[in-house]
Amino acid sequence: MPFARGQRGAVTLIGALFIVLVVGLMVQIINRMASSDITDTAAHNDAVDALFVAESGIEFASFSYASGTTACADLQLINKTAAGRGYFDVTAAGLVGADCRIVVQGSVSSTGATSPDAALRTISADLRLAASGGWAVGDNGAMLQWDGASWSAVASNTTEDLHSVDCVAANDCWATGNNGATIHWDGTSWSPVTSGTNAVLLGVSCQPFTATHCYANGVTLLFGFFPIPYSTHWNGSGWVNAGGAGFFDYYTDVSCPSATCFSVLDGGSVQASSPSWGTVFNGATGLNGIDCAAVDECWAVGDLSGNSYYFVRYSGGGWSSVNVGAPNNARSNLNAVSCSAIDDCWAAGDEGSGRYVLVQWDGASWAPRPFQNGQHRANLNGIHCSSGSDCWAVGDQQNGWNLIHYDGTGWSYIGSAAATPQNLNDVYLSGAGAAGVSLVRWQELINN
Repeated sequence: MPFARGQRGAVTLIGALFIVLVVGLMVQIINRMASSDITDTAAHNDAVDALFVAESGIEFASFSYASGTTACADLQLINKTAAGRGYFDVTAAGLVGADCRIVVQGSVSSTGATSPDAALRTISADLRLAASGGWAVGDNGAMLQWDGASWSAVASNTTEDLHSVDCVAANDCWATGNNGATIHWDGTSWSPVTSGTNAVLLGVSCQPFTATHCYANGVTLLFGFFPIPYSTHWNGSGWVNAGGAGFFDYYTDVSCPSATCFSVLDGGSVQASSPSWGTVFNGATGLNGIDCAAVDECWAVGDLSGNSYYFVRYSGGGWSSVNVGAPNNARSNLNAVSCSAIDDCWAAGDEGSGRYVLVQWDGASWAPRPFQNGQHRANLNGIHCSSGSDCWAVGDQQNGWNLIHYDGTGWSYIGSAAATPQNLNDVYLSGAGAAGVSLVRWQELINN
């Protein structure tokens, strides 16, 4: 039946309304799609920029660390630093072995919103100071300086035998020796500083990047005859007697990985400085050297135990001794140890059957690595490794200064002839300075 005129008008109106509704809905959908694309694009751009901001934070922290004025842990104080369209924060910083591990978060928001709306990108990175110079000290005030290319003699302004050297920064080093000798390097020259003692100071160590916390340990003689362990503390303005624990014994070396320092004694014990010097381990034979790669990872070395090298280890849970068989051609006491990382250490000792005695730790075991080098081989008294491919060991003079170097592949003799060479007793490679910082690890952390 044909529609009446009124019915046809109603149908037309309904159709028109339907078309209007469909068109309106399509416009809304298109607008929403466009808005979503814009939002997604903005969020993507924010995320990309946040990564660049985090990388800027790595560069900023590296520059501060390389200057030698900012300790690794203090990098965490860098926060809310503007960069590009956002800002970065160093959310964590601390030493892992010889490297400084930092975590940097970059934040960017197109709308100025804060987390959780802001785009966040987080990077974890390890920074390694490059060795820019170093020092070797020895008898009669001998002082040699390494400039990155060669060793040369410089004035120490003392004639006392020097036994140990350590640096807080490239312009802040201490060397110690006989008759209470404490001399300081300020970046220009070495100057004597009154220690208030005539003790023989055999070891010196400073908490990393802390100019007000150093210990110099050794021995003083009661009634001019009986040995007593002696310790003195540098508080930033002067050396103060820090006592010492025990009688008829003496400190041979000290290492300060943190505010708590550890010192080894000739009698075989290990002592900790906090709250005052006290024994934490008693060993079976004399200990001559100690070094800590981290606050909870230390190695000490000492005299032979039978036919074995003798090591003492601190791994956080406590101290324990380790005996390692010594080969016939390199069987001698170990005098010093240095660790560039918790899985990379070298120990050096007295000459053995015409060889330099060297033993390497790879994180799992110690292995003898004796080195033979003609007319120069002699006792090694000190060793320091700034990295796994840069170690120096020094020892008694033998036809010239006795300095040998490890480049990651093998050892070589570097010392040269001199009119009046002296025995060298310790060596230290300074990490801060113009040589800067290397980025040895980079990893993005996924934000939840």
